[in-house]
Amino acid sequence: MQIIIISSNKAAQKHWHFTLKSTVLFLVVLIAASISIMMSIEPKANTSEISFQSAHVSMMESTINSNDEDPNQILEEYYVQRLGQLQAESIRLKALTEKIATMAGINMDVFVLDESPAQGGYDLNGNPVSLSDFKQELTSLEEGYQVQEDSLIVLRNYFITRDGIQSAIPQGSPSEEGWISSYYGKRIDPFNGKKVFHHGLDIAGRKGSPVSAVADGIVMWTGKRNGYGQLVEIDHGNGYITRYAHNETLISKVGDRVEKGQSIALMGSTGRSTGPHVHFEVLLDGKTINPYNFVKG
Repeated sequence: MQIIIISSNKAAQKHWHFTLKSTVLFLVVLIAASISIMMSIEPKANTSEISFQSAHVSMMESTINSNDEDPNQILEEYYVQRLGQLQAESIRLKALTEKIATMAGINMDVFVLDESPAQGGYDLNGNPVSLSDFKQELTSLEEGYQVQEDSLIVLRNYFITRDGIQSAIPQGSPSEEGWISSYYGKRIDPFNGKKVFHHGLDIAGRKGSPVSAVADGIVMWTGKRNGYGQLVEIDHGNGYITRYAHNETLISKVGDRVEKGQSIALMGSTGRSTGPHVHFEVLLDGKTINPYNFVKG
């Protein structure tokens, strides 16, 4: 192979003559040089790619960290929930207060229960409220609500029995024409034949006959309850509660104020029962006592 180089003004020229061997050697050197140049450039490209990947990972970690819950946000949500609970408790106490006021005949307009309490005072400098102070005040408010509720319940019980304590103490039978078919205490269970404790007095009678309250009080529960069937529960104050179970029909409803001798249900055989009767229980301070002591009188 022959290569000729001519100058631009054609004044001079140079020529080289290459053999096949020298031509092959030249091409090998040229290819090797090209590979060397490419390899020298490649690491820079790799370094740039690694830098980009590192930046991308950093951005990912930043995004993940930003998705983690902020402790302050968690704390804020906790106190928002506590505040909601206190607001619900305030509504409940307001309802109880209004109910007692109605029972006592007290005019509550002066207290303006639907508005925030009136407050005032001198404009004095003070210290900002810390998180610890806020938590302590919130706890104190909860405890105050509990004390207030206890006091209102005492007042409710007082007004229930104010017109006559004797009329609010259970006395007599819930069924005038019925007869005692099972007593309070240990007995043989009619369903499984085992010896069990019977917490009430069973008074049998005609299906559909009236079941009456044995004392003045407020109906606290009506509806089905496991084993009891259709049940009526009356709070008489002074720690007394009476239960009337297995009724066919319920006449009274929750919140009714009933008087001694008033019909509250019709006798039936609902729940765990072998025939028409009223299962009569008397509770004092949350514990059942023998109803026979009240029925026999």
